[in-house]
Amino acid sequence: MSPPISGSGAAPKPFERVMVFIDGAWFREICDKHFAIKNSLFIQTKFAFSRLSWIFKRMFSTYGENPFRADLIRIYYYDAIVDETHREYKKQRKYFDAIDDQYAYTVRLRKLVKSSKSEFKQKGVDVLIAIDALTKAYRDHYDTGMFVMGDGDFVPLIEAVKDAGKKTMCVYYPPNSSEDLIRCCDMRISFDDELIEGLLKK
Repeated sequence: MSPPISGSGAAPKPFERVMVFIDGAWFREICDKHFAIKNSLFIQTKFAFSRLSWIFKRMFSTYGENPFRADLIRIYYYDAIVDETHREYKKQRKYFDAIDDQYAYTVRLRKLVKSSKSEFKQKGVDVLIAIDALTKAYRDHYDTGMFVMGDGDFVPLIEAVKDAGKKTMCVYYPPNSSEDLIRCCDMRISFDDELIEGLLKK
């Protein structure tokens, strides 16, 4: 794992409550594009996400010069699925169920719909992430939000979470991440090739 980049925010407090918000499509794109791993092989065994939750805990326990123990409240995974009548539905459902079966994970899905070019696009996923992260911030359900994503469109969300008095951490993969998003967060940790390849090994 690459060493953390020191951020502008204050150091986290011991036993801090942490929630993780994962942009599933972004994470799958990294695995598919950069590591030639297809969804049918990735995470259907439930193995990789089990490892991933352990890595999230380790990231917080080793961050900075003053390690601390974090209380990982929940990991939210956001993605989209085709309609039940589509031939790919059962395959995708099995993939998401494998994640949902893991302790601490909650899968939140929206629909994949065809665009005018007959390509599938997600509808409502980014909005759902924003609603959940902000609602839970203002309800004081967590102290630090860990955002596993790379799209610069999420910068306003990060700023809003910070305005709610919460600290933010960006977990990113440099080739697929916006510099604006990375710099907006109080704390930043990058995935490296070795880490992601380790997640995908059986």
